[in-house]
Amino acid sequence: MILEVSEETKEFVEEIPEEIRNALDGRIGAEEKIRVSVSTDITLEGEYGTGWLVATDKRLMSFSPDGTGAPRVIHLPLEDVASVEMQNLFGSNTLKVRTGDRGIEIARFSKSLVPKFAQVPSEIETLIRKKKPLEKGAEEKTAHTEARSDRKQRRCPKCGRVIPESSDVCPRCIKKGKLLYRLLGYAAPYWKLFATGLSIMLVATIIGLTPPLLMRMLIDDVLVTKPLTEGISGLRTFILSLAPRGSTSLLALLVGLSMVVSVSSNGLRAFRGYLMARFGQRITLDLRNKLYRHLHVLSLGFYAQRETGRIMSRVTQDVSRVQDFISEGLHEGIRSILTLVLIAAILFRLNAGLAILVLLPTPFLVIVTLLFSKKLHRVFHTLWKRMAGLSAILADTLPGMRVVKAFTQEEREVAKFDRKSAQLFYMGLRAVKLRTMFGPMMTFITYLGTVIIWWVGGREVMEGHLTLGDFTAFTGYMWQFYFPVQMLCRLNHRFQHAATSAERVFEILDAEPDIADMPHATELPEVTGRIQFRDVTFAYEEGKPVLKHLDFDVEPGEMIGLAGHSGAGKSTLINLICRFYDVNEGAILMDGKDVRDVTMKSLRSQIGVVLQDPFLFNGTVTENISYGQPDAAMRQVIAAAKAANAHDFIMDFPDAYDTQVGERGTKVSAGERQRLAIARAILKDPRILILDEATSSVDTETEAKIQEALERLVKGRTTFAIAHRLSTLRNADRLLILEKGELVEMGTHEELLKQDGIYAKLCRMQTKLSSIRAW
Repeated sequence: MILEVSEETKEFVEEIPEEIRNALDGRIGAEEKIRVSVSTDITLEGEYGTGWLVATDKRLMSFSPDGTGAPRVIHLPLEDVASVEMQNLFGSNTLKVRTGDRGIEIARFSKSLVPKFAQVPSEIETLIRKKKPLEKGAEEKTAHTEARSDRKQRRCPKCGRVIPESSDVCPRCIKKGKLLYRLLGYAAPYWKLFATGLSIMLVATIIGLTPPLLMRMLIDDVLVTKPLTEGISGLRTFILSLAPRGSTSLLALLVGLSMVVSVSSNGLRAFRGYLMARFGQRITLDLRNKLYRHLHVLSLGFYAQRETGRIMSRVTQDVSRVQDFISEGLHEGIRSILTLVLIAAILFRLNAGLAILVLLPTPFLVIVTLLFSKKLHRVFHTLWKRMAGLSAILADTLPGMRVVKAFTQEEREVAKFDRKSAQLFYMGLRAVKLRTMFGPMMTFITYLGTVIIWWVGGREVMEGHLTLGDFTAFTGYMWQFYFPVQMLCRLNHRFQHAATSAERVFEILDAEPDIADMPHATELPEVTGRIQFRDVTFAYEEGKPVLKHLDFDVEPGEMIGLAGHSGAGKSTLINLICRFYDVNEGAILMDGKDVRDVTMKSLRSQIGVVLQDPFLFNGTVTENISYGQPDAAMRQVIAAAKAANAHDFIMDFPDAYDTQVGERGTKVSAGERQRLAIARAILKDPRILILDEATSSVDTETEAKIQEALERLVKGRTTFAIAHRLSTLRNADRLLILEKGELVEMGTHEELLKQDGIYAKLCRMQTKLSSIRAW
């Protein structure tokens, strides 16, 4: 078999491991060319593991471990394959081929590998077309398959590759070369701080380069005093003007100067370090705040596609890595370059011939660095993604620890964490392996230069062409020359860390919100509460409408009950009123104005929401009630709590209104959380109120108190109420019954019962269930 790699197909061809090569032996011909070889990270059984998809110019093969030692093999001649398509599943994607009579899954992989597999279907179909000419019907089918795939997947307008669902930016089109330039843009406001640190570094570097010259004078002018045979440098002339050669006073002077150089150099470095740390912290503060601010601008769709832990890792870990590079790495790089220039000038001043020999290893150092940099970037990119995956597990599991313990799933969660941790461990070992190879290789190359200088320079000293002091100074500067070269090479690791993290940070900063204020958007004045749906259709995914042609009017102060089976579109309807999403067709009018033509802040400031599972922030009772009105007076907070039937249980707390409710309100009961949420809505005093299953998860006594509070809350407000307990909707002015996204019934409770439709059926079912419970 032949591994065929060309410029066009190199992104589809990976190095095949030995066990897969062994499995291929006997299954493909010796002259058969492998055109596609890509690895997966999930087996065909849905377990984590490495599988392989291999396509030659004659056949398609899939290898997936099944736990028995030998991989499971799927073998299909290309002429039997009718089409190839990528299918989007929850948590993973699959590659599926269709033959004349069946569909076969040949690869399964996580969302992180979607970019790698994006063009694989079209590449395999190219091989199929070369193997057998497509009939007219097959061509149409292939076109339909590609069109269907494009509808499901977002593609980059520049390169045509699929954009990962966890991203809004094409990873291939991020200009990595401009990442450093963008980072430096954040340094512009603090250029004075940077310039001061740079100036101190320049002075400290120059002072730090004087010890070899002092050592040269110690040897040639104090310890071994031979007649001067050539001109001497300005520094040497100045020092000899203060004390004669070979004298004790010159020795004392050189020792004193050495102490001054050491103290001043280290003192300046310490001050420079503080300035640069402050410089990096200021930039990091701006970047982290901008990132967090932009997260609030992004739409809910952004968070629906991403795990909380992965977003948190970008705000914390990735920004910290960027800070390390800006405050330390960047300055270290400038210092190393400056040191190299100054030492090179000194070396050529001392002995031009030896200086050229010192520079010989430098091109090899650069070549090795460039070869390793690309590999390191790929490894670190994967490493950070796996770190973010570990953070995602923690962010998902720790808040749900009560559920984990209730279902005794501790071992399962630990096993899941261990699996992710092991993946991180092995990727970390891969990174360490590259780094451990890189360091010794660089050291060996620099040592070759040392050996050359010892040989050539030692001979010149023996022949009298070079003084011992000059040779000692030269070797000292040689080591100082190679040290910044190695620092620059090590800086490559730090830069790869920072570049990967900056790429992840800028990916969020470059993401555009799905929902944003229109350029012509105006402030929405205080509304009366009239809402109109005009032939509204909405779909989360193109071609799969959730709401279809809704058309109705709601008068100011009217209470609308929303009912229907689960998945009918009730929650989607209220999301559209809040403009968390925009309609695909039609319009929603509020007091005659399209909600898309007004600013989101002025729209949402007039809407209050009480959810089925109210979210409380980690703070005091007062802070949570006044969340929508932070400047509310304490008497207003207490009045809202009394209206929500919450004041009595709040006063039973040891710290009353200063009681900490805990993370997500875990220190209060479900009913208490619900009444605090109602108090929050009352204090906001919205014109439009949305109640989403506000009493579904509480006992009967608590429900009665909540209902009493809700009756006070809805007075004079346009209200939309969702409830599965249809008895709570009896007081609604009208009921809207949704079925599969369509408005199928509308009227009062009594009118809908007379119609004997879906609502009447739901009422009979709940009445029957209630009688069973009572019995």
